[in-house]
Amino acid sequence: MTEAPGLYIHVPFCARRCPYCDFYSINALELIPRYIEALAREARAAAPAWPEAFETLYIGGGSPSLLNREGLSGLWRALEALDLSALKEITLEANPEDVSPEQAELWAEMKVSRLSLGLQTLDERWLGEVLGRTHSAAQSRRAAEILRAQPYDLCLDLIYGLPAQEPEAWGADLLKAAELEPDHISTYGLTVEPGTALARSVSERLLPPPPPPEKQADLFLISSQALNAKGFYRYEVSNFARPGHESRHNLKYWRRQRYLGLGPSAHSFDGQKRWANLASVRQWISALSSGAAPRAFTEEIEAQAARLETLMLGLRLDEGLPESALAGAPKLRDYLESGYLIQSEGRIRPTEKGLLIADRLALEFSD
Repeated sequence: MTEAPGLYIHVPFCARRCPYCDFYSINALELIPRYIEALAREARAAAPAWPEAFETLYIGGGSPSLLNREGLSGLWRALEALDLSALKEITLEANPEDVSPEQAELWAEMKVSRLSLGLQTLDERWLGEVLGRTHSAAQSRRAAEILRAQPYDLCLDLIYGLPAQEPEAWGADLLKAAELEPDHISTYGLTVEPGTALARSVSERLLPPPPPPEKQADLFLISSQALNAKGFYRYEVSNFARPGHESRHNLKYWRRQRYLGLGPSAHSFDGQKRWANLASVRQWISALSSGAAPRAFTEEIEAQAARLETLMLGLRLDEGLPESALAGAPKLRDYLESGYLIQSEGRIRPTEKGLLIADRLALEFSD
């Protein structure tokens, strides 16, 4: 049986750009009405190729929490051409500074089931100077308190590997986050992406670089130690959940299931090919206005590439891969005996130290 697809909507608007971020976003909020009109055109154009009911909806960005009632209602109406009658999960990303009791009630009214709060850290040392966030740790705690009063799952995003960050500081940050009683915590290692303001600050020695790989590995392992004790388990390299609160939508990505992405810079995958939209609101709107597909690229996934993707994604997951996916792999026994992988109940699963080298394992097994 084919799994129902997921739907991703990219809302590319931010009040200001964070110095570490390389996702596409702009601060031209006056374009929101034109964006919503174009989103409706794109949904209508996509509908014939995606006639089945979507199972998940993820509204990401950018900062979707900037949308007021009019904007969020307009976004919902823009999707009317698609079948959203069987949604089991609706996720919306939010910044702490956008959270208010009124907004939280609006999101609940719109049937949001998961609220992903981008607090990034509860340590004031890194919030402003390094991460360029405009909220305080106190605002994060207040936002979590407001959101906990609503029926949706509270999901927190944290960043580790910050300049000069020591393991003790990261462990303390995790425990502070767990005290907010979330259902899900995502932990992302800081990457200094080329072209970002953070990359310039590091290259000009205004900030020290992130910790070296061996220290990053220590921080990675501390995440499990701290969060396992609080009732979370690592079900994917960067994601922890209380049992039953895993992200259905993101699991579609990691299991190579189908998903449709709408909005500038959004990606899609239909099982055979992958494509991405233009990473420009104006160019994306212009293409849709002229009746053209707003594509930046489209690629067919060859069999060898599909196998590598399957291995690379599967070895990022706690559930791992079926034994048949690695049948005959020459180095499989070596990695089982050295503790990078375990074999149980017909599946090959990565251990904690196996997750640290998941991409390398996938490359070796794909030969």
